[in-house]
Amino acid sequence: MSRHIQVTFDAHDPTALSTFWREALGYVHPGPPGVDLPEGADPLAAWDDFLAGIGVPPEQRNTRAAIEDPEGHGPRLFFQQVPEDKVVKNRVHLDVRAAPGLTGAERG
Repeated sequence: MSRHIQVTFDAHDPTALSTFWREALGYVHPGPPGVDLPEGADPLAAWDDFLAGIGVPPEQRNTRAAIEDPEGHGPRLFFQQVPEDKVVKNRVHLDVRAAPGLTGAERG
């Protein structure tokens, strides 16, 4: 049996945090439902247009973001805005291995 998981992050700025992890992991922001994005289109701009089109006020458009593994192997990462004032506090922490495969002696 196959199971799909989603890792959820509490964030002050979901778009900024998802963009950081997108770049770090080689993930992509998916486009809005039912929208076929042309090659090279900005999915975040497409989301802004989509949300405006369904009447979501501008101040509520950065409350969520998601990124996905383009190969479909890694989990989907979801970022949700929390009302806390602390901008550096996140409820989930992931580390990126900068040099996988090196032994302790090779790392120094």
